[in-house]
Amino acid sequence: MGTEKNDVSAAPIPAPPVTPAIPGPLTPAGRGVASTPSSGRGKKRVMLIGILVGVLVVLVIAGVVAIKVMNSSRTPEAEVRKYLDLLAAGKASAATAMVDPGAPNDQRVFLTDDAMASASSLLVVEEVAADKNEDAETRQVSATLQVNGERFTHAFTVTKDKPTMGVLNNWTVKNSLAAQVSVDAQGYTQFTVGGVSADAPRKLVSGKPATYFFYPGVYTFTPVAPSEYVDVNTKTVAVLDGVHGGTASSADAADVSLEATYSDKLKEAALESAKEFLNSCASIPGNLNTDCPLALQNDAVTAISVKTMPTSLEPMHTDPGVFQGPVTFEVTYSDKYSMYYMPGTHDVDSKVVVNVQFNNDGLLKLTPDGKPDLFVSAPL
Repeated sequence: MGTEKNDVSAAPIPAPPVTPAIPGPLTPAGRGVASTPSSGRGKKRVMLIGILVGVLVVLVIAGVVAIKVMNSSRTPEAEVRKYLDLLAAGKASAATAMVDPGAPNDQRVFLTDDAMASASSLLVVEEVAADKNEDAETRQVSATLQVNGERFTHAFTVTKDKPTMGVLNNWTVKNSLAAQVSVDAQGYTQFTVGGVSADAPRKLVSGKPATYFFYPGVYTFTPVAPSEYVDVNTKTVAVLDGVHGGTASSADAADVSLEATYSDKLKEAALESAKEFLNSCASIPGNLNTDCPLALQNDAVTAISVKTMPTSLEPMHTDPGVFQGPVTFEVTYSDKYSMYYMPGTHDVDSKVVVNVQFNNDGLLKLTPDGKPDLFVSAPL
């Protein structure tokens, strides 16, 4: 019996039944491929597209903002201020390149950096404001400015140009701030401003004064003396958007009138010529010269001397080209008839007059040896 129990206990235990595998759903491409990996890649693709779209939107918004920021500094008033800032800094060449003054080349010789550098005062920009017509193609911009403390307002016309890359606004200032200055000279033919020279014909000869353009500022006009006998008389004027503040004591047809006066060397030359002439009149037969005093022009005169020679001559107030001074002769007459004096020795008072000679251009004439051309007489 024990043996049978051992046999029974040793009998094999049957294995549990195997449950058959249930196949999963087939993919459209075939059997036995799961859908989970493909679905993950699709989600990544969607996510990437979303990121790209988001970046693109951000870039578009940033571009729009950038364009607005850039255009905020590309306005009509900004363009005018840029132009005015160049003039305030004395950058004439850059200002001319930005806004052409429309002047002939021979009239724009003072629109230079050198001329502006010589100005004792330049433009000061106080305020720049545009009109309210923001959609208009042509705008008006008003600028409040000053030169040497004198305030003035100038209106600029600004037009819209083709935008850069189709989005960046462009504006052009149409009218220059260069002002015309007319110059008339008497006794000079040239003048300089800041080392730049130009012709200055006399209005009475040429028929009209010379005209040149200047940017706003206070300028000193320095005439070029044609000889050592002519003084250099400068003139300072303030140029705004016209000409203001000239130092002339009276109104002139020209904005700047340069009038020559004559140096002490001319007075000295006139006195020397006068003495030479008077000594000639105090000789016989030099006394018969028709330019000598009438009292000397007589054959009854037997002796003459200059008793009182002038020591200086003064220019006439009405004509600075005429010098005069008193002279006294001591004259001896014979018993021949004289309508002026009885026989004997008498003092003859007279006046010597020296006239400076000028050419057709109003310039002091010089002799071949470089001395002033003078005409001397003693009419009394």
